[in-house]
Order: sequence, then C-alpha cells, then structure tokens
Amino acid sequence: MKNKFICFAVNTLKQAEETIQESNKNNIKPIIFIKYYIVKGFGVDWIKALQLLLASSYPQNSFKLYVDANTDYGLSIELINIKINYIKLRCNHQIIKKINQIAKKNRVLLNPSFRIIDLSNIKRKISII
Repeated sequence: MKNKFICFAVNTLKQAEETIQESNKNNIKPIIFIKYYIVKGFGVDWIKALQLLLASSYPQNSFKLYVDANTDYGLSIELINIKINYIKLRCNHQIIKKINQIAKKNRVLLNPSFRIIDLSNIKRKISII
C-alpha cells in the first residue's frame, strides 16, 4: 500500500512525537509544519535540534519537515543548507527563481501545496484516521 502524506502544524516536540507515532500506526507519512513565528523566535538551531531529536527516536523516512520562512530570504537559505525537506517562502518571482536553484542542489522543495492540519490548539490526544 502506498504511503499517504498529510501535513500537521505543531508547536512542541511532544506534539510532533505524538503525531509521528499515531501516523505510523495508520500508515500515514506525516509532514511536520513549523510556523514562522516559532522559527523566528527560537532560530535555525532549534529546527536542527528538533530534526536530530526526531531522527534519533524515529526512522528518518518516517516523517518530513516543512518550515515557513515567510519573507526572510536568509532564513530560507539557512534552512536549505540544513536540508529541511520543504520550505514555504513568500517573495517575488526573481528571488524565488534564484533561491530555487540553491534548493534544487540540496534536494529541497520550495512552496509545495499541502493542506495543513493545525494541531497547535488541540490539548487532548486525538487518534488520526
């Protein structure tokens, strides 16, 4: 059976871990979405740490990361260099074209079209179906 991809917005490591566990039970490959204000507040080092913690607990191919860089071009290039799977970037066509060249070399996809399920406001555990 082919794996399904679903994107989930999370705020904490615990939410990300619960999402990956529940998704793997249901043969869903989750894409963990990190909002811009979290990245701006904690920085790229927090994303690296999150990626390493999740990779140490779960196989690397059991989840992917999707990060919102908003209009921060420097942040998007840093995220590309640490090989985040997907990056959301808002800018004009010329800049997207140049940053996309860098992204292709690092096998990173810019501005994918995923529907995002926001788990950041959910306080109780819900099984994903």
